[in-house]
Amino acid sequence: MLKNYLLIAIRNFRRHKSSFFINLIGLSAGLTCSVLIMLWVLDELSVDKFHENGSRIFNVMEFQTYADGVFTTISTPGVLSLALKEEIPEIEYACTMTWPDESQLTHGDNKFRMTGRYADPDILKIFSFPLLYGDPETALEDPTSIVISREAARNLFGREDVIGETVEYLSWDNGTFEVTGVLDEIPDQSTLDFEFLIPFEVFRKNNPWTTEWGNNGPRTYATIHEGVDHKELSEKIKDFVKSKNEDSSIELFLFPYEDYYLRGSWENGKQSGGRIVYVRIFTIVATFILLIACINFMNLSTARSARRAKEVGIRKTLGAIKQVLVGQFLGEAIVISFLSLFLSLALVAVLLPSFNELTDKTISILSLFKPAYIIGLIMIALITGILSGSYPALYLSSFIPVKVLKGRTENKGGEAFVRKGLVVFQYSLSVILIIATAVIYLQIHFIQNKNLGYDQDNLMYLEVNGNLEENYEVFAERLRKIPGIEEAGVVSHAFQGRNNNSGGVSWPGIAPETNILFEMVATDEYLIDIMDFEMAEGRFFSSDYGTDTSAVVINEKALEIMNLEEPVGTTIEFWDSEWKIIGVNKNFHFQSMRSEIAPMIMRYDPGFAWFFFVKLSGQNIASTISQVEGIYSELNPGYVFNYEFLDEEYARLYSSEIRVGKLAGYFGILAVLISCLGLFGLSAYTAERKTKEIGIRKTLGASFGSIIMLLSRDFTRLILIALVVAIPVGFYFMSEWLADYRYRIDLGWWIFAGSGAIAILIAWLTISFQSIKAAHQNPIESLKIED
Repeated sequence: MLKNYLLIAIRNFRRHKSSFFINLIGLSAGLTCSVLIMLWVLDELSVDKFHENGSRIFNVMEFQTYADGVFTTISTPGVLSLALKEEIPEIEYACTMTWPDESQLTHGDNKFRMTGRYADPDILKIFSFPLLYGDPETALEDPTSIVISREAARNLFGREDVIGETVEYLSWDNGTFEVTGVLDEIPDQSTLDFEFLIPFEVFRKNNPWTTEWGNNGPRTYATIHEGVDHKELSEKIKDFVKSKNEDSSIELFLFPYEDYYLRGSWENGKQSGGRIVYVRIFTIVATFILLIACINFMNLSTARSARRAKEVGIRKTLGAIKQVLVGQFLGEAIVISFLSLFLSLALVAVLLPSFNELTDKTISILSLFKPAYIIGLIMIALITGILSGSYPALYLSSFIPVKVLKGRTENKGGEAFVRKGLVVFQYSLSVILIIATAVIYLQIHFIQNKNLGYDQDNLMYLEVNGNLEENYEVFAERLRKIPGIEEAGVVSHAFQGRNNNSGGVSWPGIAPETNILFEMVATDEYLIDIMDFEMAEGRFFSSDYGTDTSAVVINEKALEIMNLEEPVGTTIEFWDSEWKIIGVNKNFHFQSMRSEIAPMIMRYDPGFAWFFFVKLSGQNIASTISQVEGIYSELNPGYVFNYEFLDEEYARLYSSEIRVGKLAGYFGILAVLISCLGLFGLSAYTAERKTKEIGIRKTLGASFGSIIMLLSRDFTRLILIALVVAIPVGFYFMSEWLADYRYRIDLGWWIFAGSGAIAILIAWLTISFQSIKAAHQNPIESLKIED
């Protein structure tokens, strides 16, 4: 029986090649998109899931309460991990770790800038970062030890087994360190990126502020004992910092480390957004695209039912029961589905390198051949086949033999109504994707082109290190003499997010118990000329005023919070000192567009700055940079010259949005093309079915335009209904997506009108091919065609 079914299926595929290929291409395209998205989603869900004790690893985080809301951060006191480990028995291991920082490692003539971190010894017990060489129990116990990656060992020494060798570390804490461990390759799914680890004790010794409970900066990670309820433990340690510092308003809590990558976004103390939003969005997109492809199959199968009607009638007359016929038609759908799956896998293999480049992933096609994934693919193909073939199978098998053998196969209402409903549903999904693509593109364009309040073009910055820490004025002065440089200065902030902030600021008229988190920036008098931001009141710093060392410049947001009528000349207090406001600068963006501009205080303190900002003229940039490198190497021998451009760093802030926008665009276009493929098939069927009618109309004098309208009218009506359905849905979902941005586009009517116009135009272009072909056909030939 199965052999007979297969032969019948093959015979029908050969007989109706156009329908077969439209279905095959549509399902293959839909499955290709779905498989690619599935790979991306699974990769996202696997991030940080490789650690052996992952379910027991937690970020120790803070809620900091201020007058203007709750600030959530992973920055904690540098002494927190030691205290938790000593005083909280539920915690098995705890470690403090700094943020990733690019520094220089040197061995002989080999000099490389590498990303490293300071960390407590427990890092190698908490996380599954195995050592190729060395003992993880003792690798970071000695303050003079360093653990490096396999690649770092190869670059510095030319081999991997380098235990006992020494390297020179050139950064804030210069010194010689002995290699006590060599790390195996860190998986791509790890969010902790580093090429070397140095004991946190070194950082603590050189940064006394990390020993005080009132200061935050490093991150704290902990492994809890098996059986411990982390929610109960969170409640237990909630006031731990307050018990050490009575002036603190910090509340601690534990957050699962495995979830932080996808769900580590917070707003006013509440978890919100995060990358999990994109995982959900693209899961929905994959479902939409597959549904669109399945609907194509349903519509084409039912529309061309007359071709199978006599076959059904004869088989029923010969005794075939409905269940057998359903099995036959479902089997054909499943065969096409599996053929489409095989074709889609070949397409995935071809497209995966480009897809990886687009998504910044390293997904391998081999990951599809894991048993669980194979079963998943089989299930997807099976469900797709059943879903796309179920309605046609039930519909075709319900034909009454007497009627179909007499040539009466049309269901006057039901079948046409369902088919039209499917077209509306299918095109509604496509229009929603068009709207989503348009909104994401416009928001990204808005972000990339918004006036930030300062000029970031041709603005280069480099780290203050080595001899430059003492000779920054000499370096800056020599840079200003280079013809291609307009200005140079120092600043403690790269203006790519919150970097150094503090509460405890008071001013005249402040309400009791009010505490606001201000961003703190140390700089010199040249920053205003380098960044070209504007002053709203007063002046910026100047070396002509010796009192500016105790002066500050605040931004408009800070002034709004302080509510000072005459800010210039007012004295404010923080860090146990008094500071005189000499100016108010206009707000400029130094965070993501997701966040509102924060209050900022700038003070004149070049010695505390971490970066050189260099404003280039834009002429002969390569030559100018070469001259900067020459001066840098002369004043700072032994250090590798390294620089970044501020506009490039700003673009990296939105790399995820840009990638998501591109993905949404590509998948949106493909969804529309798949829908058009279905419209093309249906329009061809409609033109074929109305061949005689068209011939008669042309014989009676019907114009070319009226024939086009005859064939396009019904489809246009369905597309308009789809627009009515899709526009409110698209508006709702994109309003929710945009709500995550404090600075965003307005969802104007023209976005939806434009999306609708594009959808109608594409549909008309698709339908017009068959309509024009039918309208041009000779009526004599049309009337000769036999039913």
